[in-house]
Amino acid sequence: MKWSRYWLIKPENEQFDFDETLTFSDEMFYNLSRINGLKDVRVTGHGHYFDGEGRLYVDVHIEGTMIVPCAISLEDTDYPFAIDETEIFAFYKPEDDEDVIEAKKDTADLTPVVWQEIMMAVPMRVVKEGAELQREGKGWKVLDETELDQDDEENPIDPRLAKLKDYFKDKE
Repeated sequence: MKWSRYWLIKPENEQFDFDETLTFSDEMFYNLSRINGLKDVRVTGHGHYFDGEGRLYVDVHIEGTMIVPCAISLEDTDYPFAIDETEIFAFYKPEDDEDVIEAKKDTADLTPVVWQEIMMAVPMRVVKEGAELQREGKGWKVLDETELDQDDEENPIDPRLAKLKDYFKDKE
């Protein structure tokens, strides 16, 4: 999704619609902990170029499915998303306080902007429907209070640490 200034200058291209399907390689997600992948990412929208201003205004709608880890089980979970955004590309060197994206080499490239918008929309936590906390595993298990009391009776305090039991009684 790149548009060169030379293509945009043509009168028939000043206003245009686009509809693209993007794919992102698995390698892009190796160092990310909150997202494991993307699928069915569709980007649609409308662009309008104003030659007098040297700006391209793009209304973008991004939808697809994020593959994120479940907060409880860490299993891959599908999370559908939809993002609506308006982006402005400048075909000149913008001022620091301008809220525009500089078009490098006279080409407006929407793909990095789409990636950035998706990364900003990744949820902090997702819980897969029906996910339950694993109660035990190889060499460990989760104890509730009743089991904890029973465990104390079965496993007496190590004699080397017995004096620590009385440490906080003096502080009260």
